[in-house]
Amino acid sequence: MFAPKNLGDSVNSVALEYYPSLTIDGKQLIFTRRISGDEDFYETDLKDGKWSMARPLGGKVNTNFNEGAQNISQDGEWIIFTGCNYPEGQGSCDLYISYKTKQGWTEAENLGPIVNTDYWESSPSFSPDKRDIYFSSNQPGVYGGKDIWVTHRTGNGKWGRPQNLGPKVNTSADESCSFMYADNQTLFFNSNGHPGYGLADLFFSKKLDDSTWSEAENLGYPVNTIDEEGSLIVAADGKTAYYASEKSDSKGGLDLYSFQLREDIQPPKTLWVKGQVYDAKTKTGLP
Repeated sequence: MFAPKNLGDSVNSVALEYYPSLTIDGKQLIFTRRISGDEDFYETDLKDGKWSMARPLGGKVNTNFNEGAQNISQDGEWIIFTGCNYPEGQGSCDLYISYKTKQGWTEAENLGPIVNTDYWESSPSFSPDKRDIYFSSNQPGVYGGKDIWVTHRTGNGKWGRPQNLGPKVNTSADESCSFMYADNQTLFFNSNGHPGYGLADLFFSKKLDDSTWSEAENLGYPVNTIDEEGSLIVAADGKTAYYASEKSDSKGGLDLYSFQLREDIQPPKTLWVKGQVYDAKTKTGLP
């Protein structure tokens, strides 16, 4: 039974809300809101089963430029996003990173010329361990329009040269909106190149080893329709999905919705542990 549920007035507004992103405990949701052409990030917290009134992200990550297509790391400490036409950008749209501090989110840092090019880089997603970033780009080496790539964090904390995910994921058309699920194996994305129902459909592929992926699988109707399906994320339970859609009960244009994935397309449920690590002798916290 496919019954997307509107996240309600505290999250959705007459403006456009899209690109949801969730921490692993499912309690913090970050999304993009577009008000008269300007995109900024907002956050809302789940308390007693209800989402709190959405508020702009604190700190310096929101600017007069357009910030969009963001992904929060599973531990809630880092945000990776797309910034377009920033003065220090390498090309039209680049990947930027911001870190959570006691003073709020830091000013965004460009990932630099090894990852960002004169071409278009967008819709990034962290792996759960924050060692990989998946993103879409039309930089040289693509199979067609835009492909999904991955960059790995090296020993010195820098991001390495991106690698194309190859022909099981990418086609001669466009692939975008990648989301790496909490199992670090199941990659959701959208494509208008694989066989589908409409303009762009949602698919998933499984990472078999460091460079091999399974054949892309369509999420099927009614998740996919004759229209264009964009970004989709799945909570750590493997069942609850979130996406943006414009339905009859929308508050205005695109709103955020949640729904339950069909059993045959659910990734495995993941378990996580939250705690603090201390030095046994000094009792000081360790990173």
